[in-house]
Amino acid sequence: MDAMEAKLTELLVRTQAFHHAAERHRSRLEPVRDLRHLVAFQAGSLALEHALAARSLIANGHLPSAFALFRPQFESLVRGIWLLHAAKDSWIEKFGQPLTVESAKQANEGPGFAEMLKDLESSPTAPSHIVAQLCEFKDATWKPLNSYTHGGIHPLTRLVTGYPPQLTYDALRNSNAVVALSLQLLSILTGDLRNMEPVRHMHEEFADCFNLLPPYASAASVT
Repeated sequence: MDAMEAKLTELLVRTQAFHHAAERHRSRLEPVRDLRHLVAFQAGSLALEHALAARSLIANGHLPSAFALFRPQFESLVRGIWLLHAAKDSWIEKFGQPLTVESAKQANEGPGFAEMLKDLESSPTAPSHIVAQLCEFKDATWKPLNSYTHGGIHPLTRLVTGYPPQLTYDALRNSNAVVALSLQLLSILTGDLRNMEPVRHMHEEFADCFNLLPPYASAASVT
């Protein structure tokens, strides 16, 4: 095992510990009991679920499937922030309906990923520094993420050439950074700022697992 493979192995061990801590924290959280907070909480939880599954797939050597989950993980986080800060009430009602053929059709007619980011950029309540980070991340990764999701040239080529450990290492750290933001979003959705404190501790304890993004929001901007 070379040095980079050893680093990836250690990152997987540390990521598992981080994800267990993240799951424990999520299990204690209850969102504010209004529809906007509830559907945003569901989106943030979905982002976390995708990350947990991707890490498990990587650990078991299923790299194409793991990489295919990084786009819906990122998109679910953005949707959660959009639902909280930028979605019109009509969209909150549509996403909060029981699943039927008609409600699914209405929700599928909603804004796409790029439009949600634009809505967030113009939202007076969305944290501008986080929105800027999300836009930068999208510009840098969106085409490869789409390729893995849609069976494009990236996964097809990697089936022949393999996955360099550095590529998987960097992708996992990016995914963990999205987990960190998802945890902040979920904590904020409870309406209790004390729920942010465990997330700050995780940022410190697991700083080796991800490139830390800025805090989602200050105490002043949450209330």
